[in-house]
Amino acid sequence: MYFRLFVLLVLYLSVPRLAMAASATEIDTDTPEKTIEEFYRLLSFEAGSRPDFDRLRLLLTDDAVILEQDSSADIELLGAEESLRRIGNKIEEVGFENFGLRFIPRSIDCKTSNLLAYCVTSVEVQYPGLDAQPVITTDLSTLEIKEGRWLATSSALFVKIPDINPPSILSYPVRRKTPAPVEGRKWDRPLPFMAQKAIDLGYDLPGPFGISIIPVTMRQDMNLNGLAVSVNGGPTGDIDFVDFATPSVDSDTLQVKLDAWLFPFMNVFAVVGLLDGSSTVPVIIQGEDLMNFINLGSRCDGGLAQPGICTRTLAEAAKPEYGGESYTLGTTLATGWDKMFVALPLTYTRTNLDNKDDYVEAYSVSPRIGVTGDAGNWGSISTFIGATYLDSTNKITDTVTFDTSDSGVPELGDTTTLEYTVDQSNKDKWNYLVGFNWSITKNWGAHAEAGFGGSRSNFISSMTYRF
Repeated sequence: MYFRLFVLLVLYLSVPRLAMAASATEIDTDTPEKTIEEFYRLLSFEAGSRPDFDRLRLLLTDDAVILEQDSSADIELLGAEESLRRIGNKIEEVGFENFGLRFIPRSIDCKTSNLLAYCVTSVEVQYPGLDAQPVITTDLSTLEIKEGRWLATSSALFVKIPDINPPSILSYPVRRKTPAPVEGRKWDRPLPFMAQKAIDLGYDLPGPFGISIIPVTMRQDMNLNGLAVSVNGGPTGDIDFVDFATPSVDSDTLQVKLDAWLFPFMNVFAVVGLLDGSSTVPVIIQGEDLMNFINLGSRCDGGLAQPGICTRTLAEAAKPEYGGESYTLGTTLATGWDKMFVALPLTYTRTNLDNKDDYVEAYSVSPRIGVTGDAGNWGSISTFIGATYLDSTNKITDTVTFDTSDSGVPELGDTTTLEYTVDQSNKDKWNYLVGFNWSITKNWGAHAEAGFGGSRSNFISSMTYRF
């Protein structure tokens, strides 16, 4: 079906970052020395890869000016974004990707005041895949405190390779004559409330609004209670002699979700979906019980004239198919520390079934705990484990037809139709889950999780755009 194709697509392309996932705080910039060490670590790369430019950018002030010098010793002042782009192009042009580049600080000597630091760094430059001796350079850097972190405002990195004349890779910000006042980032979006407090603490918040496409597939065993039946259109009565064995439900839903971060720790959402499902309901009746229900039980007296139906077991499986629209309201509470996070989604769902007055109600709680890891140029990936409590109830009205052509009871006819109404609920309320969120970019994310355990299994995936 169409949703399964979408699931495969999400697995290859795909998940949303929680409000407290803080990319900036994952970089150690507590001191000028640590900032410089991070700078050289992120600029280094192995053969076949590239520097982590996105994280390098986090080490620069927002208004940084970059000094760049090419092989002819021409010097040009550029904005940070353009300079990083050119550095990336030069790495590819010269062929650094083929042998890698490694920077090892040998000494870092900093003179630090309240807001500024001036550092001299001795760096050994190595070329792991190239037959060339390491080069020792001396770099000068200026750093200042921004938002409680030491960020570079001035540094120069010279890269020279014996017998090769590539453009020099020179960075980083040149200190302006009149430094701008130290100001924190300002959150200019209407949501979430209390966002500025989170920003001031160093957290990087996602876009407050999101839209997601979510395919869901589920299979679960059901319990049936409160059975009422009628036979061949006769009067309805409550009975307890029908055995439904182990009924099960398979359902597929394609959903569209709109969400917003109301607070940095609280997301609210609404979901609309289209449901496509089927049930398998085994129905088993003893013939003597059926005769008693239609007030013909006196014929099952064990005598020679006793009808054959009295000793038979009637067994059929009803397989109703259904569709409908589902509507969900929910909230997710989330928090985190270091690279760990916990989240608690709470939802209420009502599904209106097509061509029936029946509807399905479901409540779910899904606690989970996970860890967020940096994937370099591929964004970040959070993996998590948890469990889901699901309480789903609805009323089923359906029919099942038995072959009674040789029953020996003319009143039954060749076929007997059993019309039944029964209350249905999911058998196991809890199952386990494992999954991941993939923050591909600041705007795009994907998610997938699998539920297992007990008598319920499910798979959920999503693609989300945040803005």
